[in-house]
Amino acid sequence: MNLTRLRLFHYRNIDELEIFPSAGTNLFSGLNGQGKTNLLESIYLLGYGKSFRTAAPKDCIQHGQTECRVEGTVQHGTLSRDLCVSISQQEKKLLLLGKPAALDEFVGNLHLLAFTHEHLNVVRGSPADRRAFLDRAMVTLYPGHITYLAVYGRSLRQRNRMLASAREGRSSVDESLFDSWDEAIIKPGARILSHRMRYVEHMKQELPQGLFGSDAMKMHYYSTVTAEDADVLLIENSFRQQLRQARPRDRQNGYTSVGPHRDDLKLYVNGRSLVDFGSAGQQRSALLSLYFSQMEIHRKHHGFYPVFLVDDAEAELDIQRIDTFLKFLSQRTQTFLTSAKEFLLSPMPENTRHFSVQNGMVSDGSGSSL
Repeated sequence: MNLTRLRLFHYRNIDELEIFPSAGTNLFSGLNGQGKTNLLESIYLLGYGKSFRTAAPKDCIQHGQTECRVEGTVQHGTLSRDLCVSISQQEKKLLLLGKPAALDEFVGNLHLLAFTHEHLNVVRGSPADRRAFLDRAMVTLYPGHITYLAVYGRSLRQRNRMLASAREGRSSVDESLFDSWDEAIIKPGARILSHRMRYVEHMKQELPQGLFGSDAMKMHYYSTVTAEDADVLLIENSFRQQLRQARPRDRQNGYTSVGPHRDDLKLYVNGRSLVDFGSAGQQRSALLSLYFSQMEIHRKHHGFYPVFLVDDAEAELDIQRIDTFLKFLSQRTQTFLTSAKEFLLSPMPENTRHFSVQNGMVSDGSGSSL
């Protein structure tokens, strides 16, 4: 799968642009603040329908403009699909083959993974960052996963509002109503947990060891719902029982204490917590190893590797890790990287296209504007 065309209109500091990337490695180079990350963000939008930098889509609109648009053409074998994200001050529209598409229809047409400063929170940040890391990679593997997440989130918010209201004494809530909202989160929640448990087991099998040295990495999915295996019905029964047991505590605290929204992916290097004790180098190497395992899972499931995005590569990886990383990717997938330093050009694979970025303007390696 390749992104063969990228076209932008009034996107952040980019007025208008159309490029045709290499099927191999694509390097966007230039000084900081010139628009390199904007290009990666636009590609990410085509993959996930949202930004990795902001929760407010209108932030992507160029200053002084009322709307922006990102278009892309994805080639997979003999099939070609046109994607578009159109953003105004009021709304965001997703278009597939020129027609409006729901998020679950749109996501999955451009398969990609991204390594950015924000994504380093997977190995440095909160459990929510690690849950999101798993869910992003799983949406193309498990049909309906993105819908289960949305349904679970809406039902959970309603249950929490009810708990908060009961805690503050604003209302008297019948226990049968609690039972109803328990059921509303149990079914999607059990499927989310089942998917994550299965996926983490696959990741363990594909996790490369020794790729960046002798450090030994392990992982464990910790759930607040006791589940011996990934069987959905068993998880449902366990989830239901634990919600009822936790109800007095939840009413006292005003929030739901049990469920996949409280789970975590525990990461260890050499037997110690990566988040708490891992060095910066170990954390970066571990995150790349996690991504490599996800790429192998993706290939075995779909038959091809996802597109890979890397923002500000030299700030997050030393030259040795970059070299190992590029060698791993160059024969596997289309890659987009940004760099503020020209030294990255030396280890670049042969099938590389170089784009220079300056003040929102992009030129190819020869200096010709695009």
